[in-house]
Amino acid sequence: MLVGGRSVSTLADLPPLPGRLLFVGLNPSPVSVDAGHYHQGRLGRQFWRRLMEAEILPADTALEAADDALVAAGHGITDLIKDPTPRDVATDAQLTAGIGPLWQKVAIWRPSAVVFVYKRPAQVLARRPIPERWGMLADVALSGRPCLLMPGPYRPAAEVHEAIEFFRNLGVILPEALAAGTRPRSNP
Repeated sequence: MLVGGRSVSTLADLPPLPGRLLFVGLNPSPVSVDAGHYHQGRLGRQFWRRLMEAEILPADTALEAADDALVAAGHGITDLIKDPTPRDVATDAQLTAGIGPLWQKVAIWRPSAVVFVYKRPAQVLARRPIPERWGMLADVALSGRPCLLMPGPYRPAAEVHEAIEFFRNLGVILPEALAAGTRPRSNP
């Protein structure tokens, strides 16, 4: 893929089916690119475990190919920017440049909601600090789709458990609730 005018090995977008969830990460890690699957580092695998606990993915999903299971469930995944780095080193300008392409993907793919894996890309999209620690983001939408936030990797266990219940409930009621504008409760 061409990124900033240069050829880069990265991960392909995995589009959701219309009415399902689109998960958005920051950018791929070199570990993930080498493996050919999203979120293969320590924090990334924690993300997959949380989706299994929330029953968005089957409990027996192999972490090495969890993105395949995500697609099999009808959901999708992409990154805000496609340039692989081992850490969050992107500038706000680089992340902001990823918003237009993400908006286009959402407009074409028509997910029920856009779920940010990390807070920083959501804040760049919103152009303001986001007070929510996880869940539905107040007054944040992308191409007419509500935006949600996964709990951060270092949130307290009790808070993560509450967030997992939120996402479990969301998974049960998709796509009807989001399409109808119902807003599941989130934790401010």
